[in-house]
Amino acid sequence: MHFERFREADRAVVTLDSRAIGPEIRSQDTLHALADFAQAHSTGLGVPLVWTPWPRLRVDFFSGTRFLGDFGVDTNFLSAQGCGYFQSRHVSTADRRRLIALIGVADPEATAR
Repeated sequence: MHFERFREADRAVVTLDSRAIGPEIRSQDTLHALADFAQAHSTGLGVPLVWTPWPRLRVDFFSGTRFLGDFGVDTNFLSAQGCGYFQSRHVSTADRRRLIALIGVADPEATAR
C-alpha cells in the first residue's frame, strides 16, 4: 500500500462511526504528517482473511472532489482503503495515540467510557 498520493490532498474529512466530526483538515502540514504516518505504517497491511475490520475513527483524504483513500484507527488496528480493497494491521498503543493526536480529536475510546 502506497500512501504518497495522500500528499496530493488539499483536505481531509474526519469521521467517527461514519459521521463527519469537527472541521475538515486543511493544513498542509497536518495532511503531510498524516500521509507520512500512513506511509511509515504501511508495512504489514494486508487483506483480512475472515472479516474486514471497520475503524471507528477515519480520515478520508481528498484532492478537490476526488477521493484519494482513507486511513483509520480503532482500539488495536489501523485500516486503509483506496487501492481497490481494504487492508488492516495491528497498531501499538503508542502509535495509536500518536495518530489520534495528529488527527486532532479526543480519543473515542476514552470518551466512550
